[in-house]
Amino acid sequence: MRKNDLHPDLKRTCVPIPEHSGCFAVIPPAVPVSVNVPTCHGLLVLAQRELELLTDAINRNPRDAELLMYMLNRREAVDSSQIEGTHTSFDGLLIHEIEAGTEDEITDSDASATMNYVRAFMAGAREIDLHGQAALDLNLVRNLHAQLMAGQTQYAPGQWRDRQNYIGLRMETARYIPPPPGEVPRLMEDLLGLLQYEPDGVAVVTVLLRAAIAHVQFEAIHPFLDGNGRTGRLLLPLMLKAEGKPPIHLASFLKLRQQEYYDALLQVQTKLNWGPWIRLFLESVIASCRHTTRLFDDMRAIHQRWQNLLTQQGKRRHATIWKVCGLLLGQPVVTTNSIKQRLGVTFPAANDAVSELVALGILRPVTQQRRHRTFHAHEVMNVLYSGLDAVIEDVGQHT
Repeated sequence: MRKNDLHPDLKRTCVPIPEHSGCFAVIPPAVPVSVNVPTCHGLLVLAQRELELLTDAINRNPRDAELLMYMLNRREAVDSSQIEGTHTSFDGLLIHEIEAGTEDEITDSDASATMNYVRAFMAGAREIDLHGQAALDLNLVRNLHAQLMAGQTQYAPGQWRDRQNYIGLRMETARYIPPPPGEVPRLMEDLLGLLQYEPDGVAVVTVLLRAAIAHVQFEAIHPFLDGNGRTGRLLLPLMLKAEGKPPIHLASFLKLRQQEYYDALLQVQTKLNWGPWIRLFLESVIASCRHTTRLFDDMRAIHQRWQNLLTQQGKRRHATIWKVCGLLLGQPVVTTNSIKQRLGVTFPAANDAVSELVALGILRPVTQQRRHRTFHAHEVMNVLYSGLDAVIEDVGQHT
């Protein structure tokens, strides 16, 4: 990128890249605690309201929420990883997860990388459960990256980068060039003040704004050699969780508007124009809250249909098939062995239940081999992704 592409304030602080004539690295200004985008005030109020409604739905349905969040964590991992070019699908990730450590496991670097995203989020969530907002420190950021990039030593997992990176195919044509590596520790220390925010007693800045700002600043710093986008998106639900809010998942909606997402980040990073990003972020928050809230009703409707079907078939309430239906609400991809292990039933009991559920159309085989077949509950799989584009389009049209 060129110096003339930058906001005047950034022109004054950018630095030339040695051996790359005409290329300049951007040094982001100190992270703001808040930003004022008047056109987004109504969106912010609406996003906070939708977050409250989702919180109420979770509190009313704790068991359903646990099952739903289990699946949404994995959908988030798939979509956030796909933004970076991986190809593992949602059912592909679940198959990889249940086959891990078994004789059926197949080496799949994309699936492994996506599973690392799930593990990184869960590790971060555990730290927040233990230590609250204090867990959001730079060690946590490095640990998230270390888990995310596990096994990829060429990218120095968990270590600040030691050389210049850039976003693009070549330095000379890069969309954005982050600050030199020597600036990374100082800039990350500055970002820490936002992660461990304390109100000044005059005005409280909502976590939604702080999360939006932190994400842009993290991506502007680009502190790691690779994996910055995924690490930055991991911080969004973790910041919300640390504030006692639902750790909503935004990657699915950012992926739907991927080019707009990239362009909005770049507007802040090069022009200090916050408007497009704050609007996109808040619209994604609203869409995520609404879609997740609807999923509670969708999942209950599916479960009720299954129960009615089993009742009509005269299945005894204590039979394994009823337990499997409950399991499928949170784990819609299964094998007979995974059912046996999760429910603590015998293999014949699990196998019989699977056969009956296939006959009833509740389960469908994913793989066709005679042994170790995988099955999915297609209705659950469908509702997780159905309506994503419609809900964010509706938000965009009516805000």
